[in-house]
Amino acid sequence: MVFEDKLKQLIKSKYDRLGDLAEKFDMNYSQLSQYVNGKKVSIDFLNKIIQEFPEVDLNWLLRDDHVIKDGVNERPLQYKTVLNNEQIIDKIEKLLQELKNQLPKTH
Repeated sequence: MVFEDKLKQLIKSKYDRLGDLAEKFDMNYSQLSQYVNGKKVSIDFLNKIIQEFPEVDLNWLLRDDHVIKDGVNERPLQYKTVLNNEQIIDKIEKLLQELKNQLPKTH
């Protein structure tokens, strides 16, 4: 999958309309549309994407999964950040709180 397809997928995961994200980023709709349709993006735009979608791995977003290197079509690498124990516990606590908030309220 190429960058623009990943960008479309990413935007659809959080926004119903492209215009909503353009408004959030305080940018021209046509400029965002050009990015989604393959125009090279600016560093400023990538910074906004990172801020709006912190869960997204930038390596995944920028890597063209169809690039053939040395005649071999490599499988995309799984990029993962290594978390220390405290970060893992924080993440688990946040997930548990989110689950707790989704439970029906009983008195």
